[in-house]
Amino acid sequence: MIEYATGYLLKITEIKKDIIGSDRADYCRSLIERFSCKTYTANELYGFVTDEDGLYTFAENSANKAEEAFWQAFLSVSMCIICAKYQEKGQKYLPEDIESIQAEKLDSFFAYLKNEEPEPKDCYTIFCDTVCL
Repeated sequence: MIEYATGYLLKITEIKKDIIGSDRADYCRSLIERFSCKTYTANELYGFVTDEDGLYTFAENSANKAEEAFWQAFLSVSMCIICAKYQEKGQKYLPEDIESIQAEKLDSFFAYLKNEEPEPKDCYTIFCDTVCL
């Protein structure tokens, strides 16, 4: 199911690359490749997302509402992917900002992303309403 989420991320990155810029679109594609690769641990992926030059920083420094919506969607789906990776390894204790994600709802959320391909602003709302505690 993770491939559904990475496919969605790739699609919104390509569609919104004019909003986020080519350098950040390249960053997103690189991160998506890492999500798809089996060699990275959940901790490593979490580090890629939360480092000081990563998604959190991009989201905090959004230039407009469209860019902010993109980063919120990309970040929320990324955290779901990382949560799924933690669950695969049976890790009980998750980073604080992932704890509120309901792992048992991830597969249906990923399937929704594949089937409905929501706009980023809608994706974030759906994430908050269906996956978070």
